[in-house]
Amino acid sequence: MSALEWDWRDTFAALRIRHFRWLWLAALAGSTTFQMGAVAQGWLVYELSGSAFILGWVSTGWSIATLFFALYGGVMADRVEKRSIMLAARGLMMLNTLIIALLITFGVIQVWHLLLNSILAGLSYSFIMPAQNAWIAELIDRRTLLNAAALSSVGMGLMGIFSAWAAGQIIELYGVSGVYYAMFGIYSIAIFSISRLPATGVLDGASASSVWSDLLDGVHYLVRNPLMLGLLVQGFARVLFAMPYRTFMPKFSSEVMGFDAVGLGLLMAAPGVGALISSMAVASLGDFRHKGLLLLGSGVVAGLGLVLFAGVPLWPLTLVFLALVGGSENNAMVVTNALLQTYADPRFRARAMSMLMLVWGFTPLGVLPAGAIADRVGVPLVVGVQGTLLAASFLAVWLWRPEIRRVE
Repeated sequence: MSALEWDWRDTFAALRIRHFRWLWLAALAGSTTFQMGAVAQGWLVYELSGSAFILGWVSTGWSIATLFFALYGGVMADRVEKRSIMLAARGLMMLNTLIIALLITFGVIQVWHLLLNSILAGLSYSFIMPAQNAWIAELIDRRTLLNAAALSSVGMGLMGIFSAWAAGQIIELYGVSGVYYAMFGIYSIAIFSISRLPATGVLDGASASSVWSDLLDGVHYLVRNPLMLGLLVQGFARVLFAMPYRTFMPKFSSEVMGFDAVGLGLLMAAPGVGALISSMAVASLGDFRHKGLLLLGSGVVAGLGLVLFAGVPLWPLTLVFLALVGGSENNAMVVTNALLQTYADPRFRARAMSMLMLVWGFTPLGVLPAGAIADRVGVPLVVGVQGTLLAASFLAVWLWRPEIRRVE
């Protein structure tokens, strides 16, 4: 089906598939807990330490775990029944969240507890995301994959708006522990939804070789495939330059904007608004023929949005610029996921998605140095420089790697 033949009613085409609906609901609940946890953790860490550097250290626990376990999670998703993997990982997250809530309630929470919580979250997502994303490609036909990826992002956008705002409100009314208790309840929705999925998702003829051999085979496949490698490199640029600003938002909110917890929630929600709008737009494109152009253009715009956000800290323009960043960054993520799911060999699909998770493991390369510098020169200057580098990296690929620009 061409973009010209696409009907607006097909914006929700993937949701007509029953099993995708349950998987989408599970992802929706997972996104809710992720977004609420980001606000609660950032608020609590900054309250305990007052340091952008410490904020960076705690957030990188998630990245360190994905760096070590993402590829293993992809291998297991190509070998083991995916529903079992997702149920076990969500169960671990549920227990982990309850422990943090209790530590806060009894007044014994410390920064290292939150670092450990971040590491365990990264470990869980190292198994959840490769299994979840590879499973989408098994439930959805190829021409609907971009729609499915966009609808998944619609859910993330919706939850990005609601969850960040709700977390700020809960902190103000009930304290930060209330956010973690709410997350504990929401995890039960994710687990129930996953349990409604059939016990499928294993490729025929599961590998009889060792896990290590399968892992190396996946790496060799991705490195030797120019398109796969190009997509991963662009993902690395986004992780290095586009992600750190979220980590520093509590410091920016307090010191630059003078906001309380509710204001922080609004700032964290603004990118979700942009992501929601952009996701709906991409979902309406159908089997869009210029995915490479959309990917590279979105990366350039996201970089420019970060420069504007850092350079013009005026309310409410700050929310507009953050929405622009969130929408553009989301477009790049959606297209990258769709292209990996579409063009990856089915035998290596989960490992391809896990390699994208591995890229997220390099977040400390952007966050930790930036956090140390931000404590000395301020968050706006650091974010502005990172936005410039992000736009420049995508523009360079646009000019010098035409095969990425032309991919459909």
